[in-house]
Amino acid sequence: MKLFIALFCMMVFFSAESQGYKRMDSMLQLLPNKESRQGSLQLLSDKYKVEGNDKKALEYLNIMMLVKDSLATEAMTKKIANLQSMYETDKREKELLLQKEQLSKQRYLIIALIIFFVFVVLMMYMLFIKKQLKQEAKMQSEISRQQGLATQAVLQAEEKERKRIAGDLHDGVGQMMSAVKMNLSSLAAKINLTNENDIALLDKTILLVDESCKEVRSVSHNMMPNALLKAGLSSAVKEFIDKIDHSKLQVNLYTEGLQDRLGNNLETVLYRVIQEIVNNVIKHAAANQLDISLIKDADGISCTVEDNGKGFNMASMQNVEGIGLKNIQTRINYLKGTVEWDSFNGKGTLVAIHVPI
Repeated sequence: MKLFIALFCMMVFFSAESQGYKRMDSMLQLLPNKESRQGSLQLLSDKYKVEGNDKKALEYLNIMMLVKDSLATEAMTKKIANLQSMYETDKREKELLLQKEQLSKQRYLIIALIIFFVFVVLMMYMLFIKKQLKQEAKMQSEISRQQGLATQAVLQAEEKERKRIAGDLHDGVGQMMSAVKMNLSSLAAKINLTNENDIALLDKTILLVDESCKEVRSVSHNMMPNALLKAGLSSAVKEFIDKIDHSKLQVNLYTEGLQDRLGNNLETVLYRVIQEIVNNVIKHAAANQLDISLIKDADGISCTVEDNGKGFNMASMQNVEGIGLKNIQTRINYLKGTVEWDSFNGKGTLVAIHVPI
């Protein structure tokens, strides 16, 4: 390249010598770039300086300096343009990055708002459900309380009526039957009956009156047993089963932890339940053995009554009023207890009761 420039400079020089500066300028324009022109002008300036033509040397030097300044200006302009381009590119990248960050922030904000909204809705729904459940629980509690009060009132009225009827039987009918028996016995002693049929009829009448007195006393006692009032549940149940005809139904009683009284209301209800179950066995089970267990422990009172009778189909328990099961369930519910029935046809029946205390 330098050789080409040197040869070209010689051509320019001879052109300047022979044809003038216009021809020289035209030839300089043929160079591929300003750097080549600068080199050519430098060589021409040096050549004229060596030849002692300072005027020409200075002239080409000035022209070379102009070209050099132009090159410097172009380089600076190009550099500035490059820097400007880099700046604009960096600026655009930063703007794009900022836009992305803003979009991300907006997206996160929208997501956060949606989550917050869903959370608020869920909280409101949960509070609503909680309030509804609380109201329902309160209503159910009130219904249970009212049912308990109603059951208590019915049971208390029932026991009160039992006491009244028992008192009427004992003090009224029982005493009158005793008086009838005494009068008949006195009349039999005063009347001298000779006919054997009349004597037999009188004796039979006195015997019937005596049996009636015993039956009245038994009914009165079952309605309000003295043992329950005086000695408690265990003694009352024992006294009750002792009156059962053991030739037809063998009854076994096991008790544990009942040395202390349980409270009049609890003892009365449990006694009535056991009484109802035993009467059902006598009337419907056709059993010859009955086992009763009464146990008190830290969890409460457990009572089981099991017979070896004919049992019944559990599906038929839907109609419980006929055999008094509904009455038993109502009484145990009143005590906040549970009662379970286990029975199969021909396999007997087991009744399990648990009452917390």
